[in-house]
Amino acid sequence: MFNRQAHFGFDWGEFITGIALIIAAVVMFRNPGATLLTLTFIFAIIAIIRGIATLAGFNKLREYTGKKSWLSLLAGVLDIGLGVVFLFNLVTAALTLSYLFAAWFLVDAIANLFNVGHLRQAGMGWVILDLLLDLFTVAVGVLLLMQPVVSAVGMVSLLAIAFVLFGLNAIITAFARRQL
Repeated sequence: MFNRQAHFGFDWGEFITGIALIIAAVVMFRNPGATLLTLTFIFAIIAIIRGIATLAGFNKLREYTGKKSWLSLLAGVLDIGLGVVFLFNLVTAALTLSYLFAAWFLVDAIANLFNVGHLRQAGMGWVILDLLLDLFTVAVGVLLLMQPVVSAVGMVSLLAIAFVLFGLNAIITAFARRQL
């Protein structure tokens, strides 16, 4: 009774975030002519959902990772903040979208890298898969940051790929956490 560790359980917030990201990616692939304003709106909604899901799971994550979880808290607050700013200022947000997406991907992927260790109890396969997806997402973020003009031209495809990666990562994390 006194040594009972909290059970993480299936993470519905991560799962719903993953589904939302994958749906957004499908929409982007199917409609490559979508305007930058539409992408900005999609980003705003997903960033808010992602931030809420991250904050909702923060206490349980802190139990598993301790002090390292602060970066996830920061990422969740940043996600919500960027989402709200984008939602209420679409035109200005569209002008800076390349840099903001790069920053978002890098912050979230790095936060996930810092906290990947909590999946060890679920098995090393989950850890390795999560780690690979996070590293690939960091690479996409760096590419977006290094070539903002090129990334603006190919934004739909790059963002759709990144959304699929984030989505798969969130879904994998949701299933892995049910074993914790």
